[in-house]
Amino acid sequence: MCKKILYIGTPGILLYSKSIKNCFIKLGFNIVEPEYLRFKDQNSFQKRFFRKKFLTDFFHRQNLAYIDAAKKFKPDYAFVINNSRMNTEFLQYCNQNKIPLIMYCIDSIRWCDKALEHMHYYDEIFSYEPSDSKIEFNHGKFVKFLPLGFDSNIYKPTKNNQIKKYDLCFVGRLDNHRLNILEQVAKYAYEYKLNFVVYTSIQLFHIPNIWLAPKLLVRRLKYNYKYPHLMKCIINKPILGQELTDLYNNSKICLNIHVATHAGMHTGPNPRTFELLGCQCFEIIDEGHISQTLLKNNQDLVEFKTSEDLIKKIDFYLNNNLQREKISVHGYDTAVNNYELNILLKQIANCMQ
Repeated sequence: MCKKILYIGTPGILLYSKSIKNCFIKLGFNIVEPEYLRFKDQNSFQKRFFRKKFLTDFFHRQNLAYIDAAKKFKPDYAFVINNSRMNTEFLQYCNQNKIPLIMYCIDSIRWCDKALEHMHYYDEIFSYEPSDSKIEFNHGKFVKFLPLGFDSNIYKPTKNNQIKKYDLCFVGRLDNHRLNILEQVAKYAYEYKLNFVVYTSIQLFHIPNIWLAPKLLVRRLKYNYKYPHLMKCIINKPILGQELTDLYNNSKICLNIHVATHAGMHTGPNPRTFELLGCQCFEIIDEGHISQTLLKNNQDLVEFKTSEDLIKKIDFYLNNNLQREKISVHGYDTAVNNYELNILLKQIANCMQ
């Protein structure tokens, strides 16, 4: 008889939660998700004076929904991503009713809401951040490092796509570290007439409400002044799923630059590392993030140290198609054999047998 899992994911547009759930179904588990209450945020006045009570009430109602699902479904395990929308009510219910709790952090556990405060309730904790493995969450039990691999149903090579639309692409939010590097790349692309595209959901051109207009106009003026070349490359909207896969497959070189805020919490590979390899893309990544993996520099992907080093490598590989193709094929093989989500999640599944 297959084990039953109460699956508590992360509501939102990102696809990781759905992909992980589908993998558990493929691995033979009986999965039920609780109701996720609609989160309607407060206005600025309410946030200023009533935020704590608002969030406390919302998490209380959400945890009652978790408990209700557990009572009806009677799971063998509760699996939680990122301690999502959690307070102690559901966690205590599971402990009292001997329902083992397993958490997978697809951010550092130090980023996940109240995860450090709640971690002693869990029986097993996995994290995609290597430095989290130093954290003891229960007597003699430590967080286990587990990279967030790629969903091969989404990220895969496009057949017969020899002609690439873009020379370079980058996808992600823009912190100062990324902005400074990407401006140098955009300047190089402008000088050599390369087709460089940057997708980001940071608010620049779209003004969701009139109250944000002054802030966004100031941001736009700042970006135009500090990053004039980059601004010409930006497509200001989220990109997900098939559209994202098509972009990767239509780019000669895909850039992967990790965020630099709280660098000690971003020591491993981000999910994009494996998504790009899963599409058989040629990936250039900032150095220092693959030492805990099987990936090898100059075999599976290419690392860079500085903006100047990045531009040299872009220039070299744009003019050496065969070497670029060789590395992208090797990286794809390594990813498919080791970092497909189905393969990685077996480590968690083994705890639920």
